[in-house]
Amino acid sequence: MLNLVPNDTQRYSLSETIHAEVSRYLYEAFTADDGLLSNVDRWTQRRVTVENLTKIELAHASEDPVEYCYQNLIREIDAEAQTGIFLVGKDAAEASLAPLANEPGVSGELKDQVAYVAPALFADALAHSNDQLDLVWVTIRARFERARVDAEVSRIAMEILMRDADVARDMAAALRSLMYPFHEHVTRHECQLPPLFDERRARELTIMVSQLGKRAGNYADRVREITSRADTQ
Repeated sequence: MLNLVPNDTQRYSLSETIHAEVSRYLYEAFTADDGLLSNVDRWTQRRVTVENLTKIELAHASEDPVEYCYQNLIREIDAEAQTGIFLVGKDAAEASLAPLANEPGVSGELKDQVAYVAPALFADALAHSNDQLDLVWVTIRARFERARVDAEVSRIAMEILMRDADVARDMAAALRSLMYPFHEHVTRHECQLPPLFDERRARELTIMVSQLGKRAGNYADRVREITSRADTQ
């Protein structure tokens, strides 16, 4: 387990710092020309902000805030990778995705297979798309952007709680190096695309991701709690 050692007085100061840094990050995500959520409406911006600040409040109410944030980070990067695999590439619009194209098991070529996988993975969006798969791509991008923002909030909180930005970044990078290959493998299997891993490597990867899932606990219950509390604010 990850541990946090500050006393109650320090907790209050850390909470204020995290709140300020998260608010700054969200503002940039909403307002910068290349911000992750710069294209969403004000209601969605408010919703994302309230839910993420509520998530941080719940982390501070837990016995081990760092572990709570890490558990969130596991599932948020898991969700990010599900659609991020279609955005990875050396010319990716999201610069932070470019290095993932060098990870074993991440081809950086699934973006060229969207038309092929869309009937199985994005059936509803495909049904309402034109020949250019416009709504499919909107769906992929929207899901990725929301998950990426949620993951960055958890990483920022961990960075401040642990007082070590490099460690927090390394932990997030390590999770992505597992989740992106895992979801590419799953997608290739479901859509009958040629696998990149042999059976042994695929099994090892699945076990590691499963162990992380167990560590994250019942994330669905946590999401419901965050959403429920956010609705009261």
